[in-house]
Amino acid sequence: MRLVPVFIFVLTLAVIFGASVAKGLGQAVLIRNMVLGGIGCGVVVFLMAQAVVLHLYAYDNEESGVRFFLWYLLSLAFVFVCAYLPSAGWPFLVIFVCLALFSNTLIGITSGALLLGIAVMLTDSGVTIFLLYFMCGAAGACFFRLLDESYKIGVPVALSVLVLLISETAGVVLFTNETLSLELFAVPIMNVIISAILLLILLKIFSSLVVYRYRNIYLFINDQECPLITELKGYSREEYYQAVHTAYFCGRIAARLKLDEEAAKAGGYYHRIGCMRGENTWECVESICKEYGFPPTVNKILKEYLDKNTKLQSKEAAVVLLSDAVISSMSFLFSKDNEAKVDYDQVIDTVFRRKLDSGVMKNCTLTLGEFIIMKKIFKEEKLYYDFLR
Repeated sequence: MRLVPVFIFVLTLAVIFGASVAKGLGQAVLIRNMVLGGIGCGVVVFLMAQAVVLHLYAYDNEESGVRFFLWYLLSLAFVFVCAYLPSAGWPFLVIFVCLALFSNTLIGITSGALLLGIAVMLTDSGVTIFLLYFMCGAAGACFFRLLDESYKIGVPVALSVLVLLISETAGVVLFTNETLSLELFAVPIMNVIISAILLLILLKIFSSLVVYRYRNIYLFINDQECPLITELKGYSREEYYQAVHTAYFCGRIAARLKLDEEAAKAGGYYHRIGCMRGENTWECVESICKEYGFPPTVNKILKEYLDKNTKLQSKEAAVVLLSDAVISSMSFLFSKDNEAKVDYDQVIDTVFRRKLDSGVMKNCTLTLGEFIIMKKIFKEEKLYYDFLR
């Protein structure tokens, strides 16, 4: 991951040099291309390094830097091909969207602008072509800024293609020094069609690599028939029911707060799984996570919950913490007297206050409003607590 920016910088300059020589450009143009390309590439490298330090990558792209590198190389190779294609047929919309999806919006737009600038310098296409594709690409990257598991791509695809069509008409067709005819629309329309097809292919690949990457794993580990949960049930029915009840609240609260529901539910199921390996510590739980291939988000939640040296920051980890605390408190009271009349509201208020006073949540990103909603959800579930008796 650390060498990816270096490779991007070196290979970009190598392609600029090779393409400039292949096109027979003069020495002054070659130097211009190398200098401007180097500066642009330097900005991209800086943004990549900053995104790693500040955790600004979208999705799980921070953990898959090689994936962005491969797509960047493919786009860079295509830029070389663009030097021999009519500028009206460049599918840069797809390149911008691709680079944004596999990094983040800012890096995608900046790296797309760099590659577009290289293509324009190699062909001397002019500022109109640059602005045409830059505006289309930036719009496309913004339209696809956030794709979750609902995966609603219809409107972003339609808007991106519409912007490209309008831009091609305004930037290419209207400025062609020929009589306006249907033939003038041939290349722009072909570009729109090809871009739309490539965009759909890209989104299909993205969904399988990113959006639905862990879907099957979540279906497996969040199933109460999962061998790991079954093993926990055989080891300790008390721990098993604690996990089941905690997972129920984790899923319900995460759904209400629009958090990662599947990851939070998995955190509820497995926050005590380490007891089967001797002790419920992060070291024991980590080995189980690796054995079963838990998604990185679940690993992060469990580590924040279990590791004393790791600050609890994520909202999902806070959901697991509070759900476990409420269930534990209710179960303890019922263990003393199964027929006891418990003031559920008072118990919940006490649990929440103690967790706040303990300072364990001082670094958490959970807002006060979300904290209040969580408490309200627990108080709405009075009938559910009878299952704990």
